[in-house]
Parts: sequence; C-alpha cells; structure tokens
Amino acid sequence: MSDFDFLSQKTRNLKMKEALEIGLSTASSPSNLLIVGANGTGKTAFARWIHQTGRLGKPMKSVSAREIRERLQNLTDAMVEAKDGTLILEDVDLLPESAQFALVEALENRGGYQTRCRLICTSRRDLRALVRGGQFRQDLYYKITVMTVVLPSLAERLEDLESLLQFMIEVHSILQGKQGLVMSAEAMSFLRSWDWPGNIREMENVIERAVTLTSGNVIEGSSIRFESTETVEGPEFGPGMSLSEVERRLILQTLELTSQNRTRAAQMLGISIRTLRNKLNEYKEEGTHESLR
Repeated sequence: MSDFDFLSQKTRNLKMKEALEIGLSTASSPSNLLIVGANGTGKTAFARWIHQTGRLGKPMKSVSAREIRERLQNLTDAMVEAKDGTLILEDVDLLPESAQFALVEALENRGGYQTRCRLICTSRRDLRALVRGGQFRQDLYYKITVMTVVLPSLAERLEDLESLLQFMIEVHSILQGKQGLVMSAEAMSFLRSWDWPGNIREMENVIERAVTLTSGNVIEGSSIRFESTETVEGPEFGPGMSLSEVERRLILQTLELTSQNRTRAAQMLGISIRTLRNKLNEYKEEGTHESLR
C-alpha cells in the first residue's frame, strides 16, 4: 500500500518484527539502507513509512531503475529533488552498469553535485549473488547496504493473514464509502486456501475488487476473484475441438495450476465445488483423468 502505517498491524511474524525493529531504529539515521523482498511484499511502501517515521517534513523522492535506464539524468534530478531528505531507488538490482557508476560517483560527492539525501534502495534479488556474478559493482554494494532489511513474503507470514485482510477491508470500505462489511465463511475459506504469489500487492488487489463487487454488508465467496499470472503447459486449444474437450482441458489445467486444490480451482473457474466434483467424476468414469483413477 502506498501510505501504510506498518505499526498499525500487530504482526506475530518474527521476520516482520525484525524488519520493523530495524526500520524504527534507523528511521532518523542518515545511513543508507537496502530493503530486500519478493515482488509485491511492499518494499517501496516500507521505505516511505521509514521516511515518514523519521524524516517527516523533509523532501522524499522515488525513482525506479526503469526510469534511470530510460534517462540517466533522472538519477541526478531525483537526488537534487530529494535534497536533505530521502531518495528511494526502486529495483536497484536492475540498474545498468552506467547508472551504477553514476550512483557511486554521486555517493562519493563527485560528478559536479552534492548528495546529502539518505538513500533507501529496494531489490528483489540478492545483491551479493549479483556481485559474485559480476552483475553489480562491489563498491556500490557496500555503499548502499550500511543497513539491510528483509521483508518476508506473505506465504512466510500466514499468521498475519487475517489481520491484514481485515485491515484492507476496513481501508477500502472507507475509500468506497461502505460501512460494516464482514467476510462470509466461504470467502474467508477461499482467501485462506490461496498461496498469494503476488504477496501484499495481490492481496490488496483482491480485497479492493471484493469490496467493489459487494453491494450488501457481507463479502460473499463470489466476490473473491484471483488472477493468476502463471502459465500452465499443456495441449493447445484450437479450432475443431469440441466444447466439452475444451472444458475438460481447462478444468484439468486449472487443477494443475492450483496443485490439485479444488477450492481454488473452482473459484478461478467461476463454478461451485459441487460442479467441479461432478465434472471430475465424469472424467474418471470416462477414463480421461488418470490422476483420479
């Protein structure tokens, strides 16, 4: 979430507690900080929270590696705008060699301009491994990793799942002018069974969609819709195939995608568990689904 008070969530996860402790203890520090975590774990939001906790009132500027790749001058401009505040450099692991060199010069106060801002970088990859592979400058690595925070994936902090869901429901209810929304047992079952490959970002997307689709006070299972970004390898669909064959292949591929989790597969397909079970029984009788024999 773009402006997320991480302390408002009473996390029970030890890794997240450690990340919060480091964030709080270094919030007012000028030392550079690296935040590492999988895509969607909230690295940029965490960086913004650190700035707002310790440097509120001072300038803050975010710039991504993609923007720097497009135009190296964007790095210089961002540092000037950040002044004595905080510069958040997103996806530092994707910086090209020229930008890495420019950043080293800036941090050493060379290159014609002064850098007084605090630098908080985010990375989806282990920079140490990139250094060993010659893909990231070792001198830059040591300059940006005075302190390091590791954000756990949502799959690593399932003990916080329900509190995060409730928080997001409350936030998006307020944003959409709705009150008193509660989650049905079926909806909660769908959410608990999902493995959240997109982490916090995916959860927020799912909950915002669910709140939008809910007209009453209860978020039903039909409002919980996931969007998978994975691709399942399998037979291609094409002209000449019967509708029943297309349906069979789609159902079996969705089951493969969800590791045979029927609850998740039914939700992704938009059908009931009972309908899915009946279809699988048909395939079993026909001998067209060997894993059910």
